[in-house]
Amino acid sequence: MRCVALDGTGGPDVLVPGTCSMPEPGHGDLLVRVRACGVCGHDLLARSGALAAGHGAVLGHEIAGEVVAAGSDVEVDLVGRRVALVQRIPCGRCDECAAGLTTLCRQGPGFYGEDVPGGYAEYVLASPRNVVPVPDTIPDAAAAILSCAVGTGWRALRRAGTAPGDVVLVTGAGGGVGVHAVELAKHLGATVVALTGTAAKEKRLLELGADAVLVSPDTRAVRDCVRDLGGRRGADVALELTGGPTFRTALRALGPRGRLVLIGNTEPGTLPLEPGLAILKELTVYGSAHADATDLADVVGLVASGAVMPVPARTWALEDASAAHAAVERREVTGRAVLVP
Repeated sequence: MRCVALDGTGGPDVLVPGTCSMPEPGHGDLLVRVRACGVCGHDLLARSGALAAGHGAVLGHEIAGEVVAAGSDVEVDLVGRRVALVQRIPCGRCDECAAGLTTLCRQGPGFYGEDVPGGYAEYVLASPRNVVPVPDTIPDAAAAILSCAVGTGWRALRRAGTAPGDVVLVTGAGGGVGVHAVELAKHLGATVVALTGTAAKEKRLLELGADAVLVSPDTRAVRDCVRDLGGRRGADVALELTGGPTFRTALRALGPRGRLVLIGNTEPGTLPLEPGLAILKELTVYGSAHADATDLADVVGLVASGAVMPVPARTWALEDASAAHAAVERREVTGRAVLVP
């Protein structure tokens, strides 16, 4: 089958089109024909060598497609169904899976693009535990990004206990997770402050529901904006999507009992937590991973009902994966880049 694999690590040019072995579904497996695969910032980190993917790896964890075959002992009839995939295939047997914490499973096949070949290819293997059926009203390019670009923010907002009337700060708001986090927070009844490093994305963020958009702001500007929007002593929730570049600003923008949810870290490294600030304000810092199958099912329902609309994706042919990576790196894409085999 056609695929795009890493020829080492480095810039976008290490993504090389070619062919690789067609996967064969074994015991408990599903074979999925990939109809679309999103390009996530995680992919860029993996390509650059900051994560576990190595030479020959096939990246891509934002996958939608059609189940075309099933291995032995697959009890659910999914063949012929359109599906969206959760990024990690859990085992279904370990203590974490038994507790419903499938994002923490490390006994299963693992994460697409690192532990198992990903969606920069024509076919992938999946499991009934990581697929969610998608109605025909949701296009392939939108379905591909539901788990990561939409579901990640949905899980984080729920983890923070976001409620109507909360002031929610979203950093990295112009990226794929960020634009949808803005939309989801607004859907939950929050007042939303969006932080972005690209002025060209301001108009779109306002259209998606942001009450204010700040471009590369300092801490004082963020706190003043939050106060003007009703957060008298700071924001109630901060979704931290970029990590190092904005972590201090987001933390200091929180009011008493504020909750920061750390979702992304674009510059892997140590983050500066200020103990005095956290103690005096009684702040809570959460980590939140990718969506699980329950989160993805929620998101599919929200999109199918029209309550939330995925930002239209910019698409590239599979063989043009390097061009898609370059465009994302240059911050030319609002929302998600999507590869279409």
